Amino acid sequence: MSINPSQQRSPGIPCPRCGFFIEMSVQSLLYQASFQCPGCLLTLSMDRNQSRSALEILQKVNKEMENIEKHKHFDL
Repeated sequence: MSINPSQQRSPGIPCPRCGFFIEMSVQSLLYQASFQCPGCLLTLSMDRNQSRSALEILQKVNKEMENIEKHKHFDL
């Protein structure tokens, strides 16, 4: 089964105020202090201390994504 590029969605969340989809990369979740909704300009921030365990898991995911990216082009 192949995924049509138009079916792929960037990672992110809907704005809790207006519902506009806020795109967020794994890297931005790990390193940005806050996000702003392009639709209504609401600023969202994360309690990084309370979210520590989730951020640690996300860091592992990010590292594995980087490893996959490095090794996805190889000769057989």
